[in-house]
Amino acid sequence: MKYLLAAALAAAFVMTTAALTSTPSSEGRLVSERPLGADRSAGLAVRTAKCRRETSSLRRGIVDRRAATWRHQAAAGARRTPTEFREREAIGCSYLRWLRQRWAGRAIYAYRIVVTLRDPDFAIEYVFGSYASQAKRVAACESGDTDGDLSPSVVYASNGQYQGMFQMGSSERSIYGHGSTPVEQARAAYAYFVDSGRDWSPWACKP
Repeated sequence: MKYLLAAALAAAFVMTTAALTSTPSSEGRLVSERPLGADRSAGLAVRTAKCRRETSSLRRGIVDRRAATWRHQAAAGARRTPTEFREREAIGCSYLRWLRQRWAGRAIYAYRIVVTLRDPDFAIEYVFGSYASQAKRVAACESGDTDGDLSPSVVYASNGQYQGMFQMGSSERSIYGHGSTPVEQARAAYAYFVDSGRDWSPWACKP
C-alpha cells in the first residue's frame, strides 16, 4: 500500500513539473499572444479613421487660404497664382496638410505686398519699375507734396477736376481708371503714361 501511494505521488510530481516547464502549445499562444503585425494594423486603422474625419477640414482650409491669396493678389494688381485644385482628388492627409500650409504662406506673402503698397512711394516703384524715380517727382509736384517721401494723404489731393497723387482729370480717369489707394492711382497713371509715349507730356509737372 505504501509503495502504491509513493508511486502515485511520484507520478503526480512528474506531471506537475512537466506542466510548469513545458512550452505552451500553439493553441495557447494564439490565445495569449498577439501577432506582431496586429498592433501595426490597429494603428493604421486608427490613423486612417482620423484622416477621414480631418480630410474635409483640410480641404476647406486650402480653399479659404487660396481665396485669401487671390484676394490680396487682386488688390496688389498681381497675377493669380495658378492652381490645379488637387485637393479635390487627394486623400492623403499628409499631402493635404502640406498643401494647406503652402497656400497659407502664399496668402501671407500676398498680404504683405498689399500692406507695402499702401505706401505711395512703394506703390509707384511697384507699378512704374524703371520709371519710378521720374514718376515720384511728377507725383510730388502734381500733388504738392514736395517735403520728401510721399505721404499717404497724396491720394486725396484735389484741384477741381484733377484728383489723386497724379492729378488726373475727369476724362482721363474715365478712360484709365482711378481709386482710393496708391497702387490703383499709380496703375491708372502708368497706363496713361504708356499711351502718351512715356514722355510725361500730359502732365504740367515734369521729372
